[in-house]
Amino acid sequence: MAKTPGRNSETEFEPVRTMYDAVTAANIPAGARMVAGYIDKIKLEPWSAADWARFPGAVKVTIVKKASTNAGHVLDVEPGDATPAEAPGWVRMRRAAGADPSVYCDLSTWPSVRSAFSSAGVAEPHYWIAHYDGDPAIPAGAVAKQYRGNVAPGYDVSSVADHWPGVDGTATDSTGVEIMERITVTPPNADENAVRVFLSGSQGAAVIVRPRIGGDGYANPMWVGDIFAWGSDHSGIGHNPKQDPGYDPRLTSHRRYDLPGAVWADINYSAADPFEIDIVG
Repeated sequence: MAKTPGRNSETEFEPVRTMYDAVTAANIPAGARMVAGYIDKIKLEPWSAADWARFPGAVKVTIVKKASTNAGHVLDVEPGDATPAEAPGWVRMRRAAGADPSVYCDLSTWPSVRSAFSSAGVAEPHYWIAHYDGDPAIPAGAVAKQYRGNVAPGYDVSSVADHWPGVDGTATDSTGVEIMERITVTPPNADENAVRVFLSGSQGAAVIVRPRIGGDGYANPMWVGDIFAWGSDHSGIGHNPKQDPGYDPRLTSHRRYDLPGAVWADINYSAADPFEIDIVG
């Protein structure tokens, strides 16, 4: 069994899983058990909901190209995408949103990325390193290695340790609902606030607001008000759950809000305690 990595670990991991990634999801073998794809855009289109749906049982790793995108498991640091200097800011932003982020970069760029974190005074993230030498051994200090590139018909192959913090353990909840991401919201005050979340754009897109339930089975009450959601055409999707008949803004347990077609949404809330939001695909 490979050792479970921690941030900044210098242990070399025995590869135990194979992951595929591609610009075009259809190039990846349909039976892949772990896949990675893009969720934001620089020139090329991100994966669609249908692309992700090709791999219903797979562990899904979401990649962003822009350091301004507050979403995703991994920031892609390479020419034309994010720069090493931008990586610390993205990691800081994602941690503030409750994520445990990772950075992808080439082996030759890795020292520059690590230096950027040191200079910025930001603790290093988990690393997915690219080095096309055909050897799946994961280098010390990384959690994954992309060791084969552009395999016909057009995908890359990576080896991944048996546990990837920030990725594993968030694929499904206890009911089998697919969760793309779980974020933690720490209210700045007990008054009305808003948090922006990013969704898949699929017809099954939804959020689950999760007040923290205590040992007595109850949570301190919180309130969810308007939820304004937008589709990929930058227009509202026309469904604010607050307008539904019988809507109850008071939560003392978990509640799901369906937002079909939404790619992002602003959730208005009032809460005295931190809570979680599951982004459902």
